[in-house]
Amino acid sequence: MNEFGASHHASIVEKQIRYQTRKMSPAAAARAVLFAWAVLLVSSIPATAQAGKLDPTFGSAGVFTDSAAESNNSGTFGTAVALQSDGKIVAGGQIGFNTGVIRLNANGTLDATFGHSGMVTAILGGSDGECQVTGLAIQSDGKIVVGISNFEQGFSPMFIAARLNVNGSLDATFGSGGIVETQIGQFGTADSVLALQPDGKIVLAGSGAMARYNSNGQLDSTFGGGGIVAIPLVGPSAIALQPDGKILLAAGGSVVAYASTPGVGLAQAGGIIARYNATGSPDTSFGVSGQAGSVVVADAISVQSDGVCSSTCKILVGGTVVSGLDVNNGNTIGFGLARFNSDGTADTTFAQGGAASTSFAPVEPNATAFALALQANGNIIAAGTGAVTFSPQFITPADFALARYTGNGALDSTFGTGGKVTTAFGSNQASIYALAVQSDGKIVAVGPSLESTQSSGGKTGGLVVARYLGQ
Repeated sequence: MNEFGASHHASIVEKQIRYQTRKMSPAAAARAVLFAWAVLLVSSIPATAQAGKLDPTFGSAGVFTDSAAESNNSGTFGTAVALQSDGKIVAGGQIGFNTGVIRLNANGTLDATFGHSGMVTAILGGSDGECQVTGLAIQSDGKIVVGISNFEQGFSPMFIAARLNVNGSLDATFGSGGIVETQIGQFGTADSVLALQPDGKIVLAGSGAMARYNSNGQLDSTFGGGGIVAIPLVGPSAIALQPDGKILLAAGGSVVAYASTPGVGLAQAGGIIARYNATGSPDTSFGVSGQAGSVVVADAISVQSDGVCSSTCKILVGGTVVSGLDVNNGNTIGFGLARFNSDGTADTTFAQGGAASTSFAPVEPNATAFALALQANGNIIAAGTGAVTFSPQFITPADFALARYTGNGALDSTFGTGGKVTTAFGSNQASIYALAVQSDGKIVAVGPSLESTQSSGGKTGGLVVARYLGQ
């Protein structure tokens, strides 16, 4: 109700009160007045939407979809997200088999001031082959740092980063014409994760290696050997920075079940967390020689910090639980969430013995989480995909899936249904790969929505950005 409507409503109520109470006793009149004003107060308060619902003020009923330059709905998908201070949303992934970055206004429409009608594609040029965004970060000056993988080309994999100006053009002051490419080792490796340090330095990591660059794109000679360090991890899936400058990497363990298409991740037997000092050396105060094992396959990592990451710093890992952790109704694949103390030991005060498992059964008994986000009140959001079954042969229908937990690891019953939310895109196979929480508490999720080859009726989407109410 607007200001005029509220005041007009109040004046009508006042007239009714005066008319109805003029012949009442003083006590009866007082009761009538209190009741009338209580009715007015309740009728003047707008209905509160439930946390976890799609935000109707964003995109089309809470969802933005982009299928530009797709071939059979398979060449465009989302993998990363970053929020600007002005409320605009930057999302990245692959658009038409090329590196793609888009920017949305706060209402979920493409920002025409960015790139070409809100979109930047083929950052590396057509000769560089098929590439996709592995990470996004916004600098304090508004420039956008983009991590890029060319792994799918099948030759000369490299660590690649680009930096965009606020308008989406390549920043010529970064690397060579806005792009940095580093081949590591004889056969090379591609980066899979990116982090931006508060001092502007950029960290990339991939199978067997991690590198740090200065803000101008040059390798940082104070990090490892000439800016590069060897790491014992295969395919790091997540990275996080502690306030004290230490670097956390997460990777999965041995594969026991898998799917071969974007949007359905690996279901593995366990995960590995590794921590490195700011110089790139292993932090031997963490776990065993700088590493800790996890019953949760590590696809996401985040830091619950006291501001300096002293002994009270907690490390959250999200991903998948398989047959090592019980999930509802006998299902063996579900969301997994584990918390570690600052020294790499399990935080047994969290959930049940340091880990939580969440099933989306019976409708979607196979679920895996790829992203984590923390809300200002300490709540934890995990997101990924929920499906009936996973198959390496074809894309099976699957939905966006989210779960919210309280700070102690219990499902938050005020979110969605019993703490869980799923969003279907027809019969498409969809998954959330990246999460971010706005300053107003709303939850932004980015991922792919690919047409299922199993059945018809999929909803065109490709790169999807959805926004959910947070409170």
